[in-house]
Amino acid sequence: MDIGMGKDNVIFLGAKILFAVFAILFFAYPLLLVLSKAATAATFGKAISIILSKQGVLYSSLLQAAASTIVSLLIGLPAAYIIARRTFPGKKLVRAASLIPFVFPSILVVLSFVIVFGNNGWVNSVLRNFLGFTGPVQFLYGFWGVVLAHAFYNFPLVMRLVGDSWERLGSQTYHAARSLGASRFSLFVRVLLPQLLPSIAAVASLVFIYCFMSFAVVLSLGGPGVSTFEVEIYQQAARNLDIGTAAVLAAFQFALLSIPAAAYFVFSRKAAPADSSAPLAPKKFNLSKASGILEAAFMCSAMLFLMLPVFSLFIFAFTDSQTGAVSLRSFTKIFSAGPSITGATAMSSIFYSLALALAASIVATLMGLIATLRQTRIPFMGGLVGASVAISVLTLALGYYIGFGPGSLLVIAIAHSVLAFPFACRIIGNALQKVDAAAIDAARTLGASPFAVLSKIQLPSIKKSIFASFAFSFAVSLGELGLVLTLYDGIYPTMPVYIYRLVSVFDIGAAAAMGLILATVSFMCFYAIEHFSEGQVF
Repeated sequence: MDIGMGKDNVIFLGAKILFAVFAILFFAYPLLLVLSKAATAATFGKAISIILSKQGVLYSSLLQAAASTIVSLLIGLPAAYIIARRTFPGKKLVRAASLIPFVFPSILVVLSFVIVFGNNGWVNSVLRNFLGFTGPVQFLYGFWGVVLAHAFYNFPLVMRLVGDSWERLGSQTYHAARSLGASRFSLFVRVLLPQLLPSIAAVASLVFIYCFMSFAVVLSLGGPGVSTFEVEIYQQAARNLDIGTAAVLAAFQFALLSIPAAAYFVFSRKAAPADSSAPLAPKKFNLSKASGILEAAFMCSAMLFLMLPVFSLFIFAFTDSQTGAVSLRSFTKIFSAGPSITGATAMSSIFYSLALALAASIVATLMGLIATLRQTRIPFMGGLVGASVAISVLTLALGYYIGFGPGSLLVIAIAHSVLAFPFACRIIGNALQKVDAAAIDAARTLGASPFAVLSKIQLPSIKKSIFASFAFSFAVSLGELGLVLTLYDGIYPTMPVYIYRLVSVFDIGAAAAMGLILATVSFMCFYAIEHFSEGQVF
């Protein structure tokens, strides 16, 4: 037994060392390089002067992030109620689609929004041809265009996280309050809302962070009056070649976003319902009442808003731009074209995307498993996960660029795994919390080694969540653009880079064709996540 325990200790110690190398070399080191570059590039006074010179950018970042968060909540909270309390055909697909904000490439969001809401898009075409409008209505560009795109990106996140918490609320307190004569409004305000507030605060913090760090959406749709620190960091580093100023801004952004990141970490830990009794069973829409019709109409409208830009890619990819007829011309074009425009063939970009995603998902899932196991418990893990939420893609890319130079395929894959790591931790950690503690204690009492507990009890119990973590990490890597653009050395253009270059030369049909391929693989990941996670991703 002592020998077995010794072997177990070596295995778990090796796992801890492996994770420590991963966290220090590929997370802490790049971040410290950015902070060090910021410190050496400017004195404290000069750094303050740089930040003060960007007051307009700070104000714009805060304003659009706050507005985007509010609109996302206004759409997402009613949808969360419907997801939690109603059952309807296609509910599983709706829940799978709620993962779009994490893995749907931002360049596809911009492309699809231009097709639907642009000056010559579908909505404006309807207004001109059927309602007599003489000029385009500016839905898309400027402040409210950014807010609209952010709401599309983030209301499913509100729907999913708050909906999951709402679904788990116990029924005992609810029935007790109803038996005492509480009205539905009083029941919501006094019983349900206090239990949901931690989840609402957590998701609001997360949405605010994502909107504050927005890059592609703001760069493409914001115009001169709307900017973010992320856009400013990119302009300073890529256009002005001023790495020092970019590092100062990145360090300030990280410090600023540490506040909502800490709020997210604190509130997400408090999101578990106080009432542990069996939850209320969801009911069908009551279409005989106005409230039921309103609920069904709202959910259909929300799903239409979510799926219309995605559906636009399908229509545009299979339509001949010259004749308007159904055609495979766009697909034929991208698969027969050489690398002259995009720097790669379509097949090579698909190959590099899949290779990167495969490597990143293996690393992220393995590190997430090590970080959450009781046998390899890592001190300050919560702080590490919380800090990773506050680090933007471009801040991480800047650190990698300073530390490793233009990235090899392996370096980019590891960078992608760092982006996916906090989500892998959350998915696997939630599953481990549900493993029967009594069975683990009984096994230990009977002399089972830590490795035997892991292989016989823990891993079999969380295997579905491991698959969900793998699928989620795969999809995150698949759709990532900013980090690849910053780090790749011209040899490894992925599908998002391929699409970005097609959009830059206004070849929208070919971009939509490749975008549909990317979206199809992403939706396969969505469904796998929903299936294997058994509805509890976060």
